[in-house]
Amino acid sequence: MAERGERHPLGLYLGLGFFQGLVLLSVTESWASAGDGRALLAGLLTFVLVGTLQVQLLGGQWREARRGRLVLGCALLLAVLLAWFVWQSRGQESLRWSDAPGSTLLFGELVLFYILTPFIQAWDSRSGGRFDYTVLYRHAWNNGLILLLAALLVGLFWLLIALWAGLFSVLGIKLFAALFFNRVFVWLSCASVFAVGVRIGLQRDSVIEALRGLLLAICRALLPLTVLIVLLFVVCLPFTGLEPLWATKRATAILLALVFAHLCLLNGVFQDGRQACGYARPLRLMADASLLVLPLLAALAGYALWLRVQQYGLTPSRVLVGLLVVMALLYALAAAGAVLRRAEVWLDGLRRSNPPIALTFAVLLVLLQTPWFSPQELSAASQFRRLLSGQVAPGQFDAGLLRFQLGEPGRRYLARLEQLLEQPGALPAEQAAPLRADLQRLQQSRQYGEWRRNRHEEEALPPLQLQWLGTEPADVDGLFARLESSGCRRTVCNLLPVDLDGDGAQEVLVIRSGQGSALPLPIFARDDKAGGWRGVGVMAVPGGLRLSGAELVERMRRGAVRPVASRYQALEVGEVRLEPRLN
Repeated sequence: MAERGERHPLGLYLGLGFFQGLVLLSVTESWASAGDGRALLAGLLTFVLVGTLQVQLLGGQWREARRGRLVLGCALLLAVLLAWFVWQSRGQESLRWSDAPGSTLLFGELVLFYILTPFIQAWDSRSGGRFDYTVLYRHAWNNGLILLLAALLVGLFWLLIALWAGLFSVLGIKLFAALFFNRVFVWLSCASVFAVGVRIGLQRDSVIEALRGLLLAICRALLPLTVLIVLLFVVCLPFTGLEPLWATKRATAILLALVFAHLCLLNGVFQDGRQACGYARPLRLMADASLLVLPLLAALAGYALWLRVQQYGLTPSRVLVGLLVVMALLYALAAAGAVLRRAEVWLDGLRRSNPPIALTFAVLLVLLQTPWFSPQELSAASQFRRLLSGQVAPGQFDAGLLRFQLGEPGRRYLARLEQLLEQPGALPAEQAAPLRADLQRLQQSRQYGEWRRNRHEEEALPPLQLQWLGTEPADVDGLFARLESSGCRRTVCNLLPVDLDGDGAQEVLVIRSGQGSALPLPIFARDDKAGGWRGVGVMAVPGGLRLSGAELVERMRRGAVRPVASRYQALEVGEVRLEPRLN
């Protein structure tokens, strides 16, 4: 026990827990007002929690030279990944933990280092470049149980704290409730108690062994149930078809949950491969059959995801689900291969396949956090390609997703779209018009939710009511966006193309129908620099004559309309321009 105490000094664990609590407290206190700085706070919190948790699980092993270098390498890898995350999140809408990449940052790094930590713990077990599977298995399961024990200790601690505060509150003493139920005490105590729970789990090997034995017994009891579910599901598929499954709109999630539940229970029964199967031959044959069809279910999950991507393109969440599909397929194929290999030990092939697949998962997690394969990069590229290829209508293109949800890659592709719209003829007119209107709305929105609300409200409005009094000029798509605020949804707007300045390019007068006066008439002209249209002024009748839109349009249709040069010219005095306004 003394040796264990030396390897797991209480002061070290309390210090690490207190440090975690301070960081948690600082981040939560600063989160609401951080704005664009939330990415930096999220990166700092992730680095501290993941790094210190790995040190806690390693106990005194991190002090050893070889393992110390591995821990340092993990810390450097984590720092690089988090630095990239912070950089690509610049200018993104305020980060929320419920959104990708916010939710995937901490969870993804925890999964990554949960995979890597058993390999560091089992480093001395290598022989011929291969790890001892028994040692890897024991550390992987023990680490999960240690964390579970620590979480249980935190729960029990807070039950007693709540009882303490409640008892004294009954007596009218509110001091303890005020002391315990505040952020400072909550974060510091939770982190410190959790660290103590990790230390207890590392010191009490017998407790962890007993918990593992209990958990594996549960796996042995439940595996026949998932075997039955898998086989019945596969048998029913030819009779029901895939349509009922697609109709749930959660086919991928359902199938992945079934595949991973079956694989988890299977590994709990297999353990390190040294134990007998323990099942009767008929049940063992059924288990083998379920493993042989498991790749089919993983493939169906991938197909369901592919259909979704074909319909709506990639999003960060779909990229992450795609990673789970790949892993489910690899594990399912490995399990089916272990059945077909028919070794003396049941599923002995899992001893060789599980470690490299776990490391493959770790490598893919790292790749998804690189500039080339990040969920934001892949999603932004997918959405942009779908727009250019015509797979998504311009009116349904989610420009707000690029601006607010996909970080630096989204803004980069949005800039490419704006450049295309500035190039005459780069996009068809029927595509460019709604896209310019969307980008104009995007400039007026500060958050993704506001952008969606503004767009929904405008889509609920009636369409523009436009009639041309003459030949429609070329490249009028940008004009329609300018007419959004001219009342042309509530009444018919008549558009008269006419060259008012004699430059050979037609301007457009807007005459609103109705019985009220249509004057003054807005004038819109081409703006070659901006690649669109802009309002340049109005036309009115001297003397305050009132003409309704209907009467003015009727006069235009009866007689010729021609531009007339102004009788009195303007004067330029130096840089000052004097223009006449006649009564």
